[in-house]
Amino acid sequence: MRIISKTILSVILKISVLQFILIGTASANICDNDQAVAKILSQTQIANLEQSLMDCKADPLDHSKVIMAFAQWIPVKDEPEQGAYYLNLLKFNQADLKVFYDYVVRGEIVSDAISLESIQLDTANYKVTNSNRALGVRLNYSGHSQPNPFSMQVLNLYDLKNKKKILDSLIIERYQAETDTRCNAAVEERSSILVMQNKQSKNYSDIQVNSKIKSYEMVGTRGDCKEINQRLSQQSFVLKFDGQEYQLPKKYKDDYQY
Repeated sequence: MRIISKTILSVILKISVLQFILIGTASANICDNDQAVAKILSQTQIANLEQSLMDCKADPLDHSKVIMAFAQWIPVKDEPEQGAYYLNLLKFNQADLKVFYDYVVRGEIVSDAISLESIQLDTANYKVTNSNRALGVRLNYSGHSQPNPFSMQVLNLYDLKNKKKILDSLIIERYQAETDTRCNAAVEERSSILVMQNKQSKNYSDIQVNSKIKSYEMVGTRGDCKEINQRLSQQSFVLKFDGQEYQLPKKYKDDYQY
């Protein structure tokens, strides 16, 4: 029996990790390469694309493939300042940039007083059935009021096999405050994670949402601004599939769904 030394094993492990990092980096860089993006989009009907509203990641099930998400601004006819963003999801081969999957998501993305700033692909293991893994897209929003700063991150889940949205606008990060614009403020921060469950509803895995909430006050002046009265709390609830989409419990819907 051949015995592999610890040194050789360590080298093999480092090479494997480096290859994984390089694959992920190469995939991400495609979205920063204008020529590559132009070649990819020339195979679709896409125009007027904003770079900040695009993201690329290696397909977690096949690193030779890349997933691209982009939000396309489509203006109202004869009113270019009026319109809406629409989400598109593509898959293409990393080697030749050939698109083999194109999903135009129905329904506009909300972006009004709270502006859509960027999007991120989320390729965590959202295994909703034994044979189906959902894809996440995170939408980053921010408000522009100085007395009432606000930002949030919203998560959608998509069933790529059947080309349908299965989780709509779950707020998983939120920051809000009331401030005098100098220092004094009442602040609340909330951060949530999703945990897949063994229990199922309508043949789809339940998803538990665990949230940590931090509230505090800022007092003083710009030169001497301090945080006081910090309070920590937690919330937890379960999303259940109703045959079409995951539903939030009524108790949490207003606070967690955008």
